[in-house]
Amino acid sequence: MDLLETTSIYCPPYFGFILVFRIVQLSISHGVSVNTAYGFAYYSGILCHLGDLCNASKYAKFSLDIMQRMQARQKYCRVYSCLYFGVFLKTNHMHSCLDPVLKAHRDGLKAGDTAHATVCAVIYCNIAFRCEKKLASVKQVLTDLKREAQVYKQASVWSLAVPLEQAMLNLMGRADKPNLLEGDAFLLAENIDTFITEATSMEAERVLCVTYYYQMLVAYIFDDLELAIQMVEKYLGLENPFEGLVVGSEVIFLYGLTSLAQARKTKEVIWKNRGHESMKKVQKLAKDSPSNYQHK
Repeated sequence: MDLLETTSIYCPPYFGFILVFRIVQLSISHGVSVNTAYGFAYYSGILCHLGDLCNASKYAKFSLDIMQRMQARQKYCRVYSCLYFGVFLKTNHMHSCLDPVLKAHRDGLKAGDTAHATVCAVIYCNIAFRCEKKLASVKQVLTDLKREAQVYKQASVWSLAVPLEQAMLNLMGRADKPNLLEGDAFLLAENIDTFITEATSMEAERVLCVTYYYQMLVAYIFDDLELAIQMVEKYLGLENPFEGLVVGSEVIFLYGLTSLAQARKTKEVIWKNRGHESMKKVQKLAKDSPSNYQHK
Protein backbone atom coordinates (compact mmCIF):
# COMPACT_ATOMS: atom_id res chain seq x y z
CA MET A 1 0.00 0.00 0.00
CA ASP A 2 2.88 2.36 0.77
CA LEU A 3 4.38 1.59 -2.63
CA LEU A 4 1.04 2.19 -4.39
CA GLU A 5 0.58 5.52 -2.60
CA THR A 6 4.09 6.82 -3.24
CA THR A 7 4.07 5.75 -6.89
CA SER A 8 0.67 7.39 -7.48
CA ILE A 9 2.14 10.74 -6.40
CA TYR A 10 5.09 10.74 -8.79
CA CYS A 11 3.71 8.89 -11.82
CA PRO A 12 1.65 10.46 -14.66
CA PRO A 13 -1.94 11.30 -13.59
CA TYR A 14 -3.60 8.76 -15.90
CA PHE A 15 -1.57 5.98 -14.21
CA GLY A 16 -1.99 7.46 -10.75
CA PHE A 17 -5.76 6.99 -11.01
CA ILE A 18 -5.32 3.22 -11.44
CA LEU A 19 -3.03 2.97 -8.41
CA VAL A 20 -5.41 4.95 -6.22
CA PHE A 21 -8.34 2.79 -7.29
CA ARG A 22 -6.24 -0.21 -6.25
CA ILE A 23 -5.67 1.34 -2.79
CA VAL A 24 -9.43 1.84 -2.42
CA GLN A 25 -10.13 -1.69 -3.66
CA LEU A 26 -7.64 -3.28 -1.25
CA SER A 27 -9.02 -1.21 1.64
CA ILE A 28 -12.56 -2.40 0.93
CA SER A 29 -11.44 -6.02 0.56
CA HIS A 30 -8.96 -6.31 3.44
CA GLY A 31 -9.69 -3.39 5.78
CA VAL A 32 -8.37 0.13 6.23
CA SER A 33 -4.76 1.13 6.81
CA VAL A 34 -2.90 4.41 7.15
CA ASN A 35 -2.81 4.57 3.33
CA THR A 36 -6.60 4.34 2.98
CA ALA A 37 -7.08 7.99 3.93
CA TYR A 38 -4.92 9.15 1.03
CA GLY A 39 -6.65 6.74 -1.35
CA PHE A 40 -10.10 8.13 -0.59
CA ALA A 41 -8.78 11.72 -0.57
CA TYR A 42 -7.42 11.23 -4.09
CA TYR A 43 -10.66 9.49 -5.11
CA SER A 44 -12.68 12.48 -3.88
CA GLY A 45 -10.49 14.70 -6.09
CA ILE A 46 -11.35 12.57 -9.10
CA LEU A 47 -15.06 12.91 -8.33
CA CYS A 48 -14.62 16.68 -7.98
CA HIS A 49 -12.92 16.79 -11.39
CA LEU A 50 -15.89 14.90 -12.86
CA GLY A 51 -18.32 17.43 -11.37
CA ASP A 52 -19.78 15.17 -8.66
CA LEU A 53 -19.22 17.59 -5.77
CA CYS A 54 -21.76 15.92 -3.48
CA ASN A 55 -19.95 12.57 -3.40
CA ALA A 56 -16.55 14.30 -3.58
CA SER A 57 -17.36 16.09 -0.32
CA LYS A 58 -18.65 12.86 1.25
CA TYR A 59 -15.51 10.86 0.46
CA ALA A 60 -13.25 13.78 1.42
CA LYS A 61 -14.79 13.84 4.90
CA PHE A 62 -14.56 10.05 5.02
CA SER A 63 -10.81 10.19 4.32
CA LEU A 64 -10.34 12.71 7.16
CA ASP A 65 -12.31 10.46 9.49
CA ILE A 66 -10.11 7.47 8.60
CA MET A 67 -6.95 9.51 9.13
CA GLN A 68 -8.11 10.59 12.59
CA ARG A 69 -9.24 7.11 13.59
CA MET A 70 -5.94 5.58 12.45
CA GLN A 71 -4.04 8.43 14.14
CA ALA A 72 -2.01 8.71 10.95
CA ARG A 73 -0.27 11.97 11.80
CA GLN A 74 2.48 11.24 9.27
CA LYS A 75 -0.17 11.32 6.52
CA TYR A 76 -1.83 14.53 7.72
CA CYS A 77 -0.04 16.90 5.37
CA ARG A 78 -0.27 14.57 2.36
CA VAL A 79 -4.03 14.04 2.76
CA TYR A 80 -4.74 17.72 3.39
CA SER A 81 -2.70 18.83 0.38
CA CYS A 82 -4.77 16.47 -1.76
CA LEU A 83 -8.14 17.60 -0.36
CA TYR A 84 -7.49 21.33 -0.27
CA PHE A 85 -5.91 21.35 -3.73
CA GLY A 86 -9.36 21.02 -5.23
CA VAL A 87 -12.30 19.48 -3.34
CA PHE A 88 -12.59 21.70 -0.27
CA LEU A 89 -11.85 24.85 -2.28
CA LYS A 90 -15.12 24.15 -4.10
CA THR A 91 -17.26 22.56 -1.40
CA ASN A 92 -16.21 24.74 1.57
CA HIS A 93 -16.01 28.50 1.98
CA MET A 94 -12.48 29.57 1.05
CA HIS A 95 -12.00 31.53 4.27
CA SER A 96 -12.55 28.33 6.27
CA CYS A 97 -9.69 26.64 4.38
CA LEU A 98 -6.93 29.03 5.44
CA ASP A 99 -6.19 27.80 8.98
CA PRO A 100 -6.38 24.03 8.26
CA VAL A 101 -4.00 24.35 5.30
CA LEU A 102 -1.48 26.40 7.28
CA LYS A 103 -1.64 23.88 10.14
CA ALA A 104 -1.11 21.02 7.66
CA HIS A 105 1.94 22.87 6.31
CA ARG A 106 3.46 23.14 9.77
CA ASP A 107 2.67 19.54 10.66
CA GLY A 108 4.21 18.40 7.38
CA LEU A 109 7.48 20.13 8.24
CA LYS A 110 7.48 18.49 11.68
CA ALA A 111 6.92 15.07 10.07
CA GLY A 112 9.70 15.68 7.53
CA ASP A 113 7.32 15.67 4.55
CA THR A 114 8.76 18.87 3.08
CA ALA A 115 7.38 18.31 -0.43
CA HIS A 116 3.73 18.16 0.65
CA ALA A 117 4.33 20.85 3.26
CA THR A 118 5.41 23.10 0.38
CA VAL A 119 2.31 22.11 -1.59
CA CYS A 120 0.22 23.24 1.39
CA ALA A 121 2.18 26.51 1.45
CA VAL A 122 1.35 27.09 -2.23
CA ILE A 123 -2.32 26.32 -1.58
CA TYR A 124 -2.36 28.70 1.40
CA CYS A 125 -0.91 31.56 -0.65
CA ASN A 126 -3.47 31.04 -3.42
CA ILE A 127 -6.36 31.08 -0.94
CA ALA A 128 -4.98 34.09 0.94
CA PHE A 129 -4.66 35.99 -2.36
CA ARG A 130 -8.43 35.65 -2.81
CA CYS A 131 -9.46 36.12 0.84
CA GLU A 132 -7.13 38.56 2.55
CA LYS A 133 -7.84 42.29 2.41
CA LYS A 134 -4.30 43.56 1.91
CA LEU A 135 -1.98 42.29 -0.80
CA ALA A 136 1.05 43.55 1.11
CA SER A 137 0.37 41.19 4.04
CA VAL A 138 -0.17 38.24 1.68
CA LYS A 139 3.05 39.12 -0.15
CA GLN A 140 4.98 39.08 3.14
CA VAL A 141 3.62 35.64 4.04
CA LEU A 142 4.43 34.40 0.54
CA THR A 143 7.99 35.70 0.82
CA ASP A 144 8.49 33.89 4.14
CA LEU A 145 7.10 30.62 2.77
CA LYS A 146 9.20 30.99 -0.39
CA ARG A 147 12.36 31.35 1.69
CA GLU A 148 11.34 28.26 3.65
CA ALA A 149 10.83 26.27 0.42
CA GLN A 150 14.31 27.28 -0.72
CA VAL A 151 15.82 26.07 2.56
CA TYR A 152 14.16 22.66 2.09
CA LYS A 153 15.14 22.58 -1.61
CA GLN A 154 11.57 22.49 -2.90
CA ALA A 155 12.01 24.98 -5.76
CA SER A 156 10.25 22.70 -8.26
CA VAL A 157 7.14 22.52 -6.07
CA TRP A 158 7.28 26.24 -5.30
CA SER A 159 7.30 27.04 -9.05
CA LEU A 160 3.49 26.75 -8.84
CA ALA A 161 3.51 29.93 -6.74
CA VAL A 162 5.87 31.98 -8.95
CA PRO A 163 3.10 33.27 -11.32
CA LEU A 164 0.99 34.21 -8.29
CA GLU A 165 3.86 36.19 -6.77
CA GLN A 166 4.40 38.12 -10.00
CA ALA A 167 0.66 38.79 -10.36
CA MET A 168 0.68 40.28 -6.86
CA LEU A 169 3.67 42.48 -7.75
CA ASN A 170 1.82 43.69 -10.86
CA LEU A 171 -1.30 44.54 -8.85
CA MET A 172 0.84 46.35 -6.26
CA GLY A 173 2.37 48.55 -8.97
CA ARG A 174 5.79 46.92 -8.90
CA ALA A 175 6.03 45.98 -12.58
CA ASP A 176 7.11 48.07 -15.55
CA LYS A 177 4.31 46.64 -17.71
CA PRO A 178 1.39 45.76 -15.42
CA ASN A 179 -0.47 43.81 -18.12
CA LEU A 180 2.49 41.44 -18.61
CA LEU A 181 3.44 38.80 -16.07
CA GLU A 182 7.10 39.79 -16.04
CA GLY A 183 9.31 41.06 -13.25
CA ASP A 184 11.20 40.20 -10.09
CA ALA A 185 9.38 36.90 -9.40
CA PHE A 186 10.82 35.43 -12.61
CA LEU A 187 14.45 35.99 -11.65
CA LEU A 188 15.52 32.59 -12.99
CA ALA A 189 13.94 33.29 -16.39
CA GLU A 190 14.50 36.26 -18.69
CA ASN A 191 10.76 36.78 -19.17
CA ILE A 192 7.44 34.96 -19.10
CA ASP A 193 7.98 33.48 -22.57
CA THR A 194 11.21 31.85 -21.39
CA PHE A 195 9.43 30.60 -18.27
CA ILE A 196 6.64 29.08 -20.39
CA THR A 197 9.16 27.53 -22.79
CA GLU A 198 11.06 25.90 -19.92
CA ALA A 199 7.82 24.61 -18.35
CA THR A 200 6.74 23.22 -21.72
CA SER A 201 10.07 21.45 -22.26
CA MET A 202 9.77 19.84 -18.82
CA GLU A 203 6.13 18.90 -19.48
CA ALA A 204 5.15 20.82 -16.35
CA GLU A 205 1.51 21.29 -17.33
CA ARG A 206 0.43 22.41 -13.87
CA VAL A 207 2.92 25.26 -13.92
CA LEU A 208 1.79 26.17 -17.44
CA CYS A 209 -1.86 26.27 -16.42
CA VAL A 210 -1.19 28.46 -13.39
CA THR A 211 0.97 30.78 -15.51
CA TYR A 212 -1.69 31.11 -18.19
CA TYR A 213 -4.33 31.84 -15.55
CA TYR A 214 -2.44 34.62 -13.76
CA GLN A 215 -1.30 36.16 -17.04
CA MET A 216 -4.93 36.15 -18.11
CA LEU A 217 -5.97 37.75 -14.81
CA VAL A 218 -3.58 40.70 -14.95
CA ALA A 219 -4.18 41.17 -18.69
CA TYR A 220 -7.94 41.42 -18.09
CA ILE A 221 -7.56 43.76 -15.11
CA PHE A 222 -5.31 46.10 -17.11
CA ASP A 223 -7.58 45.96 -20.19
CA ASP A 224 -5.41 43.87 -22.51
CA LEU A 225 -8.29 41.72 -23.77
CA GLU A 226 -6.40 40.21 -26.71
CA LEU A 227 -3.66 38.86 -24.44
CA ALA A 228 -6.21 37.58 -21.91
CA ILE A 229 -8.08 35.66 -24.61
CA GLN A 230 -4.81 34.34 -26.04
CA MET A 231 -3.89 32.94 -22.61
CA VAL A 232 -7.22 31.23 -21.98
CA GLU A 233 -7.15 29.64 -25.42
CA LYS A 234 -3.67 28.27 -24.67
CA TYR A 235 -5.00 26.92 -21.38
CA LEU A 236 -7.99 25.26 -23.04
CA GLY A 237 -5.71 23.89 -25.76
CA LEU A 238 -3.71 21.80 -23.30
CA GLU A 239 -4.28 18.06 -23.35
CA ASN A 240 -5.13 17.89 -19.64
CA PRO A 241 -5.96 21.39 -18.34
CA PHE A 242 -5.16 21.64 -14.63
CA GLU A 243 -8.14 22.48 -12.41
CA GLY A 244 -6.52 22.53 -8.97
CA LEU A 245 -6.24 25.68 -6.85
CA VAL A 246 -9.63 26.63 -8.43
CA VAL A 247 -7.74 27.61 -11.59
CA GLY A 248 -10.22 25.76 -13.82
CA SER A 249 -13.23 27.52 -12.28
CA GLU A 250 -11.59 30.94 -12.40
CA VAL A 251 -10.59 30.48 -16.04
CA ILE A 252 -14.24 29.79 -16.95
CA PHE A 253 -15.34 32.97 -15.16
CA LEU A 254 -12.61 35.15 -16.66
CA TYR A 255 -13.20 33.73 -20.14
CA GLY A 256 -16.81 34.82 -19.87
CA LEU A 257 -15.82 38.33 -18.79
CA THR A 258 -13.18 38.74 -21.50
CA SER A 259 -15.47 37.36 -24.21
CA LEU A 260 -18.32 39.72 -23.29
CA ALA A 261 -15.91 42.66 -23.10
CA GLN A 262 -14.53 41.70 -26.51
CA ALA A 263 -18.09 41.42 -27.86
CA ARG A 264 -18.82 44.99 -26.78
CA LYS A 265 -15.58 46.16 -28.34
CA THR A 266 -15.77 44.35 -31.70
CA LYS A 267 -19.57 43.82 -32.03
CA GLU A 268 -18.84 40.26 -33.18
CA VAL A 269 -21.47 37.63 -32.34
CA ILE A 270 -18.91 34.87 -31.76
CA TRP A 271 -17.61 36.59 -28.61
CA LYS A 272 -21.12 37.15 -27.31
CA ASN A 273 -21.90 33.43 -27.74
CA ARG A 274 -18.67 32.38 -26.02
CA GLY A 275 -19.40 34.75 -23.15
CA HIS A 276 -22.90 33.34 -22.64
CA GLU A 277 -21.58 29.75 -22.78
CA SER A 278 -19.06 30.55 -20.05
CA MET A 279 -21.68 32.27 -17.92
CA LYS A 280 -23.88 29.15 -18.08
CA LYS A 281 -20.95 27.19 -16.64
CA VAL A 282 -20.53 29.84 -13.93
CA GLN A 283 -24.22 29.45 -13.05
CA LYS A 284 -23.60 25.73 -12.50
CA LEU A 285 -20.62 26.56 -10.29
CA ALA A 286 -22.80 28.94 -8.29
CA LYS A 287 -25.37 26.19 -7.82
CA ASP A 288 -22.78 23.56 -6.81
CA SER A 289 -20.68 25.85 -4.61
CA PRO A 290 -22.76 28.90 -3.64
CA SER A 291 -20.42 30.09 -0.86
CA ASN A 292 -17.62 30.75 -3.37
CA TYR A 293 -19.34 31.42 -6.70
CA GLN A 294 -22.86 32.73 -6.13
CA HIS A 295 -21.62 36.33 -5.92
CA LYS A 296 -20.08 35.98 -9.39
